[in-house]
Parts: sequence; C-alpha cells; structure tokens
Amino acid sequence: MLRPFLTFMLVFAAPLALAQGGPAAGSADSADAPVLAGKVALAEGDVRISDVRRQIRIPKVGDPVYKGERIVTGADGEVHIDTEDGGYIGVRPSTNMSIEDFRAEGGPDDRFILDLLQGSFRSITGWIARVNRQSYAVRTTTATIGVRGTEHEPLVIPEGSSEGEPGTYDRVHSGETEIRTPQGTVGVKANQAGFAPRRGAVRPRVLDRVPAFFRPTRNEGRFQGLHDRLNRQLQQRLQARRQLVEQRRKIQQERRAEKRSAFEQRKQGVRQQEERRKLKEQRGDKQQKFQEERKQRMEKAKAEREQKRREGAKKARERAAAKAERRE
Repeated sequence: MLRPFLTFMLVFAAPLALAQGGPAAGSADSADAPVLAGKVALAEGDVRISDVRRQIRIPKVGDPVYKGERIVTGADGEVHIDTEDGGYIGVRPSTNMSIEDFRAEGGPDDRFILDLLQGSFRSITGWIARVNRQSYAVRTTTATIGVRGTEHEPLVIPEGSSEGEPGTYDRVHSGETEIRTPQGTVGVKANQAGFAPRRGAVRPRVLDRVPAFFRPTRNEGRFQGLHDRLNRQLQQRLQARRQLVEQRRKIQQERRAEKRSAFEQRKQGVRQQEERRKLKEQRGDKQQKFQEERKQRMEKAKAEREQKRREGAKKARERAAAKAERRE
C-alpha cells in the first residue's frame, strides 16, 4: 500500500535472516510466560508474525498474538486481531509494526503500546484507552499518537515512497486523538486527519482534508458498525476479565499456600529427623558413658581384689615365718 516492493523486502528480510541464522536475544520478559495480546480474527495474503526470538510463523484464524511480537504484511497481506482488552485492529497491506507492551488485567497497570515502523492499521480501542488514555500509545519514528476511546487509523509513509510526504499521519473515524512531537501537540477529531512530517522540526498539524492514500481494503466492511458493537460489550468484558484475574490470583495464592504448607511439612520433617538424630546421639553418649563407668568400676573392683589378695598373701607369709621362728 505505502512502500515500494523493494523497501518491504529489505525490512522483512532482516528478521527472516536473523531467524534463519539462529536465535536472537529476547526482551527482558522473554524468559517469562508470554503475555497474550489478542487472537487472529482474519488472515489473508502475505502475513508474517515473528516472536521475541525472531522465529517467524504464518498466522491462521484463532492463533494467539503475544506481547513483543512483530507483524509484517506484504502488498496483498492483511491480518485482523481481536485484542484482549475488547478492541480490534486491522493491519493493512505493506505494514511493519510490533506490539511493544501489553497488559490487560482490568487494573491501573493495564497498557497497550504499539510501534509502527511503516504502513498502517485501523484500530478500535478497547478498555485500556478508555479507562486510562495515558496507557495507550502508537509510537512512530517521528511522533507518538495518544487517544480517547477512539477508532483511528495511524499511517507512516517512509522516505522514498511515492504515496506522499514522509511522516506520521492519523485519521480519526470516531472519538479523538492527539499527535505529539518534541515541537508540540495537535488534537485530531472525528473525520479529520493529522500529520507530523518526517523532515524538519515543525509542529504536527491537522490537514485540510483526509488524504487519498487512506484507502479502504477489501475487508473494510468488517468495521461497519463494529465500534458500537464492541462498545456495548466493553464494560461486560472488563468485568469478566477482572473476575478472571481475581480467580487466577486466588488459585495462585492457594497454590503458594499449598507450597508453603508442603515446605513447612518438609521443614518440620527435617527438624524431627534432626531431633531424632540428636536424641539417638544423646542415648549413644549415655550408653557409652555408662559402659565406661561400668568398666571403670569393674577395673577398680578387680584392683581392690588384687590388692586384698596381695595383702592376704603377705600376711600368710608373715604368719608362716613367725611360726617357723617359734619352732626353732
């Protein structure tokens, strides 16, 4: 849609080569369990998803999409995702984007950060953007897009494209967004498009009209009335997620308690074994002491008997000598 074919191949070939050359270092969370960000609702044409280890897969309907994964579509590729916070994203052809951060537990720490390198997607935001709009952002090389419970279409035109001036665009279908750069911020309302140019240090601005390169795809009909349908279900989904998270936490607490109990039991068993060992040693010491004392008593009695025998023998000799003297 936006990139020349050669540009797309160069961008896509880099992660592909890394995947074929061996595993790459993952993010700081790569050692943890993967965080589910959504599930594939539609996949057509050339679509690739690479995980944090740069392993590439071809997505199918129903497949999970996780935090930290990159999505790349070819000139005929399109993939739609039901997000875990009750939103919906339709990734356009010729797009390179990633889900940099995601958490949807129905709490104050929920967040959704998307990086858009080039191309575009259409997004109906879920509860993350509605409950705390500071927790949802689309980042590009030139700007950051924030929202207020919105349906919008960010788009990045890279250098060398013939589609239009390079930079970050955002078309708003419903709600409101803002485009932020170091030079300033501009609000974009429904049926408007904003622009932050790639060249020059200038403020972002609202365009006079929606550019013609915002073209519908063959699956644009899926968005018809979808914003209202999702919005009606959003509070229910948020409450269901909070209940699910609470149940999981209770299960985790119970498991931790069971582990602590098992640990304490093992610890108690070790203490009992140690106490038995010490008691056995004490008994052994007492037995040894008793045997030594008995031996000493027996040796003393034997010595006393020997002393008495010697004294008796001496007296007998003395009596015999005295008797001999009297006879003489």
